[in-house]
Amino acid sequence: MGLPPGFLKDYNDNLMIVRRYLPATEEESTGFSAHEDASCITLICQDNVGGLEVLKDGHWVPAEPGGGSIIVNIGDVIKVLSNNKLKSATHRVVSKAAHRHSLSFFSNPHGDRWVEPLPEFTAKIGEAPRYRGFVYKEYQRLLVRNKTHPPARPEDVVNITHYAI
Repeated sequence: MGLPPGFLKDYNDNLMIVRRYLPATEEESTGFSAHEDASCITLICQDNVGGLEVLKDGHWVPAEPGGGSIIVNIGDVIKVLSNNKLKSATHRVVSKAAHRHSLSFFSNPHGDRWVEPLPEFTAKIGEAPRYRGFVYKEYQRLLVRNKTHPPARPEDVVNITHYAI
């Protein structure tokens, strides 16, 4: 990102989640629906079953498990800090015929951290900031609300683009 070493340490409030996905059935094959992580960066270790897919050019591409590999996703916070120069990865999990296990490590900002495009990126790009700032915990709260109480109208869905100027 061209920032000084250790710059993101002030955005560091880590979380680790271990997930076990049940095998696919005729009725259910979605392990986790399409989404972008709200975090700065997500590190994912998955077993050899696979199922993680990334959206690229309108097509779902499997992120094949490799022995000892770690998948790195950029989240919405980096998207905003970089003024949209770096994109958050849309991904999902498709259930397979066997149990699947994964370990996800999220590097998040502290809940009350203010997030907005960094001057380094708006000056380099030579354009105005593409996003207004927001408090990270408020953004997370809106994302959770979308999942627990889905909006009736598509225009009421809250995602990072709603912060666009």
